[in-house]
Amino acid sequence: MKFNFRKFLIQAAQITVGNALSAFAIACFVLPYDMVASGISGFGRMSHYYFGFSVSGTVLVINIALFILGWVCLGNRFALSILVGSLTFPLFLDLFQNIAALQHLVDDPLLAAICAGIVDGLGLGIIIRCGGSTGGIDVPPIILNRKFGVKVAPLMYMFDMLIFLIQLPITKTNGIILGLLYAIIYSIVMNRVIVMDQGGMQMFIFSKNIDEINERLLEIGFGTTMFHATGGYLREPQDVCYCVVSSRNLNRVKREALAIDKKAFISISSASEVNGNGFTMLLRDEDYNPDPTHRRDGGEIAETKL
Repeated sequence: MKFNFRKFLIQAAQITVGNALSAFAIACFVLPYDMVASGISGFGRMSHYYFGFSVSGTVLVINIALFILGWVCLGNRFALSILVGSLTFPLFLDLFQNIAALQHLVDDPLLAAICAGIVDGLGLGIIIRCGGSTGGIDVPPIILNRKFGVKVAPLMYMFDMLIFLIQLPITKTNGIILGLLYAIIYSIVMNRVIVMDQGGMQMFIFSKNIDEINERLLEIGFGTTMFHATGGYLREPQDVCYCVVSSRNLNRVKREALAIDKKAFISISSASEVNGNGFTMLLRDEDYNPDPTHRRDGGEIAETKL
């Protein structure tokens, strides 16, 4: 596969911004209020408490060691994918820790935990959304997965829990509770950022006039899929129209279906992520053709018109 330098620069910029936000949350909200910290920052907090080493310095050393380990075990491509995150996070962490005006930005520790969770979740969400990595604690689980087939998610939870537990002896009760709140908030925000603008609403439409409804939805520009189904009670065959639309178009599609059959049964649910034409890509298409035998696929249209 040909290396796309422009794509790499865009991804690197997004990873840099994400790491800057994550480092800002740790340096300005987590550490000043003595909360338990997640990831390699937790080790940095421990080294500062017991040996007086700087948190950012410890994070940098561990990240470099893990970067080399990943390079040796998984090759150049993996090392390149974590390079930006491994270097930028500790650099931003050191920068923010050395700006006195950024320490204790809020007076209330509870507000600090909330701010930390929001900012860190936003940063991590940006990193993961663009396919990047923070490096650090991500590396050992990925190596174990590639070499031995162990699932990544349980290992990540195990490492995070271990880092959390080793900080308990040096953390007051307030710091533990605030750290848990911070972790919960950043997990929620991170997941929301990852799927932001990638979802849609999926609709299953059941009607005796399903062919007419299907044609109407196609006419106004929405893609559909027809399923052959059997009624559970009467065992009568029927067709079901499936359609995925954005939230803003949901009511329009619903109104069009009910205008044809006011007794139509419509099931609507949220899809956390939708990929394909009309969502993550836009293929050139032709105007609505009432004759199905003369319709062409969107991909075919895109190829012939290029």
